[in-house]
Amino acid sequence: MPKRIFFLLLTAIATRVSAQTVLDAYIRIGLDSNLALHQRNFDWQRAGLDLKRARSLFYPQAGFSSQYTLANGGRTQAIPVGDLLNNVYSTLNQLTASNKFPQVSNQSIQFLPNDFHDTKLEVSLPILNTDLLHNKEVSDATVNVRRADYEVYRRDLVRSIRQAYYQYLQAGKAVEIYTAALVLVKENRRVSEKFVENRIATREIVLRSQAQVSQVESSLIEAENDRLNAAAYFNFLLNRSLDYPIDTDSSLVNEPTQANGPASGAITNREELSRLKSYQRILQSNLKWDRNYLIPTLSAFYDIGYQGFGIHLNSTQFYQLGGIQLNWTLFKANDNKYKIRQAQIDIDAVDEQYRQLTQQLTLEQQTAANNYRSALQALRALADETGSAREAYRLAERRYNEGQALQVELIDARTQMTNAEIRYSLGRLAVLNRAADLERANATYKF
Repeated sequence: MPKRIFFLLLTAIATRVSAQTVLDAYIRIGLDSNLALHQRNFDWQRAGLDLKRARSLFYPQAGFSSQYTLANGGRTQAIPVGDLLNNVYSTLNQLTASNKFPQVSNQSIQFLPNDFHDTKLEVSLPILNTDLLHNKEVSDATVNVRRADYEVYRRDLVRSIRQAYYQYLQAGKAVEIYTAALVLVKENRRVSEKFVENRIATREIVLRSQAQVSQVESSLIEAENDRLNAAAYFNFLLNRSLDYPIDTDSSLVNEPTQANGPASGAITNREELSRLKSYQRILQSNLKWDRNYLIPTLSAFYDIGYQGFGIHLNSTQFYQLGGIQLNWTLFKANDNKYKIRQAQIDIDAVDEQYRQLTQQLTLEQQTAANNYRSALQALRALADETGSAREAYRLAERRYNEGQALQVELIDARTQMTNAEIRYSLGRLAVLNRAADLERANATYKF
């Protein structure tokens, strides 16, 4: 006897563990494969790369360039070299009795360089640039925003997967209830036909029984359709084929529901508040950037290369060039002052949103807890109703089979029993859904 008890205990524990891990396994599958969650993960990764790019701008930048030009025509500048020197050269030739000083022609210089190249390596380094600092701060805060978006949707996805699975189980339970009801009404039809054959009752009781069979069959068809739709939506969340088979955890709809719900969590743990704090950081960085409009930008550069007519790359064409660039905006007709006021207004608006969101999340948490407690209390009442309806049907069926009750009493008792079982199944679904809402409101799911 002790061995049997021990075996039953182990079986119950194994059943409980497997039941707990069925839905947990589906949640992990959904977190790994949901397409919408992947999209938010891509946004997060993209923001992280933007931050790395913003940091890389503080390092020296190097670039190689080469340009070769050919030109013909265009603007020219006449230089009267002959007019200036030929008379002097003639006089010198007379004085020296020689032709050592030949006559020269006037020259014309073309502005566009022909057969000219410039090949260089340029290195630049920012020394003082508030734009780069602002870009880095905004990119850093944007990473936190995208991460919060990812976490918010991930928690919403956990709740959606839970509730979709509960809906599938409840639809399956409804199919079971209507299937069992169909067996009862068909048995009632058989008994009614026997009564008519034995001339104990008239033909109308068979017609009523057949109407009950048709009614339950219609409800069963609708319940089966609901189960197919629930399965399709559940598989959609898991990014699987819509008709993929689903493992059923019957303990969630058959075992007694525990009175204790998910543990409560602090409002400060909500990712929605973290996301809004990151927005505040972005706006504060904007305000700081607007206030730094009087700070100039300073950078250094160094060029090394070859330049000249014809490509020779020798010491004659070699050159080096370095310097410092300073840009300083002194006047923009109060545009920066207006931008500062706008940035401050944006910060004040987000502060108000933060306080409002805190109150909203607190209300959501309190409402979720109240709804969960109310669903539990309603489920207890539904359990009593279901038990009473089943007992009432059992007594009515026995009296009807003994010929002591009217058929309408049996039909009414069966209808009440079926409706009570459906309401109880929906009540269990409500408890499970409210528990999922409470877990989401408390942000207590451990990833």
